[in-house]
Amino acid sequence: MDSVNSQQPELSIDELFQGTTFLPDSEPERFLKLQEQVEKNRYTMFVALYAELSKLFAADSALNLFFKQALDIILSPPSVRAKLIAHPVFQIWNILTFRDVNYLLTGKTLDDAEVKARLLEFAQVLQRIEASQDAQVDEQYPPVYRFDVDPLITQVTPPSYDYPPDEQTRRQLERAGYSKAFFKDVMQLALLRIKHTWPACHEQWQVLVKAVCYLPDGSFRSCSASRYTGVILLSSRDNSILDMEESLVHEATHQLLYNIVEVAAVVEPHASKEALYSLPWSGQQRDLYGYFHAFYVYIALVKYLERVQARPAEEMRRAEQRMLFILRGLSKALADFETAPCFTAQGRELLGNLMQEVHRLERRHAGLLSRGEGASTVAAPLHLTA
Repeated sequence: MDSVNSQQPELSIDELFQGTTFLPDSEPERFLKLQEQVEKNRYTMFVALYAELSKLFAADSALNLFFKQALDIILSPPSVRAKLIAHPVFQIWNILTFRDVNYLLTGKTLDDAEVKARLLEFAQVLQRIEASQDAQVDEQYPPVYRFDVDPLITQVTPPSYDYPPDEQTRRQLERAGYSKAFFKDVMQLALLRIKHTWPACHEQWQVLVKAVCYLPDGSFRSCSASRYTGVILLSSRDNSILDMEESLVHEATHQLLYNIVEVAAVVEPHASKEALYSLPWSGQQRDLYGYFHAFYVYIALVKYLERVQARPAEEMRRAEQRMLFILRGLSKALADFETAPCFTAQGRELLGNLMQEVHRLERRHAGLLSRGEGASTVAAPLHLTA
């Protein structure tokens, strides 16, 4: 799926959000346009960062290599720089450095050592990214990591996951659970099932998920966070291949929403961060943005599970029960979102489109829903955003 340089006319941000959910069954061109805008925003951020750093450190000869490499990236053709800018390690470096420069400019710190250290490590960051991309030529996509993941990723995963710093603990943990090679095989099987069940979902997944961290000792079933966009964390808590399919679709949909929010916020900055809402699926408390994330992801999961077919009878039964459990929770959530404040214009448009999707799903499965809740109220372990 080519996400850059399409020949479609440019849309305003409002037009981009109009009448769409960006989910795999929506207009494909909107997803492509979304990816173009994400790339443009990340590139613009890097250019702005370069400009500020030039004002601060252009006279420092120790940083000449950084400025040369950064300028080469800025001046390179879009088709050349796109893959680099989309790489999660590059994006993490960009965000952390932008944050540190902002601390300097706003007076939160007067020490520029942290920023200089990030600029000095830039060449090594580029080398690690190039090495990881070269390694992928002969391997299945996406790469799966355990403790061999890039150090910038390990720096930002807490509190989702704290990588043990010592080699002895890492070796001990690696002896527990299935091997990374076994996990990769199972994950590829689940991805093949996703491709067969919902090809458009698989296409989006391949664009959105850049790397997987296999962490069987994690306290979660699966996990994502915007501070390491493009990377998903998976433990060993799935009980079946169908469960893993759900986890993979679940986390890819979080990635999709992170991309959406990079283009336009869906919740106002002043919205309360207090956990005022109770999730219908688990009873866990969330703030408005966290609740919206769950609402968005669970709509995608219903759309996936309703497409599951030609599986063994027991698996079909479990897929149907899980779908109905999630859909009933979505129906309960509608009342909360009808009156929810603090959505931006784009967020309100997206929310309205999603609520229409829930009503369509309710109508499509009215017969199944009318049977009563029964066994379908059994909840699978929930996933985390952190």
